[in-house]
Amino acid sequence: MREILQESNLAMRSEVERLIAVLTPALVVPELAAYRDHVLDACTDLRLQIDHRLRDLELGQDGILPEILSETQRLARDLRLYNQRLAGPVLRGQESDRLSLRMIGWLHAIHKETIGIPAAVSTEEFGVWPAPPHPVVYFMPASAQYGLLYQPLFFHEFGHLLYACHGPEMDKLVQDLQMRIAMLLEPLTRRDDVRAQIETRQRAIIVLTWYKWAQELFCDAIGLMIGGPAFINSFNHYLRLSPRTEYHCPPDELGFRPHPVTWLRVHLLALRAHELHCEVAGDSMEQQWAAIAATLGVAEDYYGFYEKTFLPVIWQTLGDMLVEAQPYRFTQQDVSEDEWTPASTPAHLVNQAWRRLRTEPAEYESWERQSIATFCDCPCVW
Repeated sequence: MREILQESNLAMRSEVERLIAVLTPALVVPELAAYRDHVLDACTDLRLQIDHRLRDLELGQDGILPEILSETQRLARDLRLYNQRLAGPVLRGQESDRLSLRMIGWLHAIHKETIGIPAAVSTEEFGVWPAPPHPVVYFMPASAQYGLLYQPLFFHEFGHLLYACHGPEMDKLVQDLQMRIAMLLEPLTRRDDVRAQIETRQRAIIVLTWYKWAQELFCDAIGLMIGGPAFINSFNHYLRLSPRTEYHCPPDELGFRPHPVTWLRVHLLALRAHELHCEVAGDSMEQQWAAIAATLGVAEDYYGFYEKTFLPVIWQTLGDMLVEAQPYRFTQQDVSEDEWTPASTPAHLVNQAWRRLRTEPAEYESWERQSIATFCDCPCVW
């Protein structure tokens, strides 16, 4: 056992040394420097911990081998984490990352729970890896990173970080929602036959599925609260040409689906848009999805995973989650027709981008290039 542990720790130390060697001289844009330094510090600490394990092995005490094994397994997990998830954004970093990094930096800076959490971006389908106290990695397709129009979709992903920062409180609210949905699903009369057993299992699947669905709807609400119409426009344009299953999903594929059917998300976003006086963008989105669904020949049906009777309890839960998270709420200036300046917010910039695209499409690309350059070079005032 001693030889196995010594060999494993020496191999890990060599890997960490190589990782430090490539991270140390890595040239990164200023917005990524804090993230790179955090990852580098963590790798340096990992090396120190491996050295401790090697020294423990030199003591020759068989009684501590189980403890050393446990610690070595933990260190191996940490090394995989930094190799597979956290080092990559530094090594692939480029100048074009600055737009997204600045947008994310603003989000982190204006929320007390996320100030100081380093963040990076990587080029995959939209997503986020939020695991405080580790740094955060956001994902966005490469082409979307280079422009302003889809930047508001980061606001949804930021919602997942806010959820993680308020984890126990959020989980409690979602669990209460699940209990209330379970009560709404409870039949008026009880039977004791095979069909009743099947229906009981199906109700349990619906309730469990809502654990993830509630989180996604919360993050949609966060995106809308922060970005206003710009978030609705980004969400709509990116997703409206989604596969048929985002309009109508077969019943056997709904259970444990990580996201609600997108058409349901559209309805709830449009409903909240009316609350926030963004009804023009919300109604337009809903009408477009209805038109596409009609062309596809799709009828709306969630097979019991969502019923209109669920809406009041869902709405109350999402409201309570927003109160817990206290996200930034877009201002009148953010959605005004005033020209964006560095003294304004990134939320104003992305709303301006969508307005420009609609009113001056021929000039949009040149305006966007200049605005991105100004945004990336101006001092942060938030």
